[in-house]
Amino acid sequence: MNLAVQTSAQRLKAYCDSQLVANQIQGVYEARDERMIKYLSKVRQLASKFKDIKVVRIPRRKNAKADVLSKLAASGYTTLGSICMEFLQKSSIENEAVEVMQVECEPCWMDKIIEYLRSGKLPEAKKEARKVVQRATRFSLNGESLYKRS
Repeated sequence: MNLAVQTSAQRLKAYCDSQLVANQIQGVYEARDERMIKYLSKVRQLASKFKDIKVVRIPRRKNAKADVLSKLAASGYTTLGSICMEFLQKSSIENEAVEVMQVECEPCWMDKIIEYLRSGKLPEAKKEARKVVQRATRFSLNGESLYKRS
């Protein structure tokens, strides 16, 4: 949420694999533990900075993407494009200052699609250009972010 606030996001859709946490944020459950009350207070403070916020509970067995991303962040793997990572030295309820590091890496498969959608520029090779045009129909560009149409 801190990272989304820093990027001036207006709307946030957060995914959570904890039924307890998701229901506390939505007001279905009451936070009783002192630490959870502090975390919930922090979440509500940050949530007030968005026009719209949704918390979606994902069952742990269906949360493979988050597991892969967390392992990726821990591994230091560097060939997937630009990834924003936030390293917390303390728990977020104790740490008001947030340190964000943007990691720039080698070009990724999205770069050609983004360039095509932004400026209409295609690669020189006809076969590669055709691939980019076909792939681009499945995506849209919002600012600097590429979104898959669904």
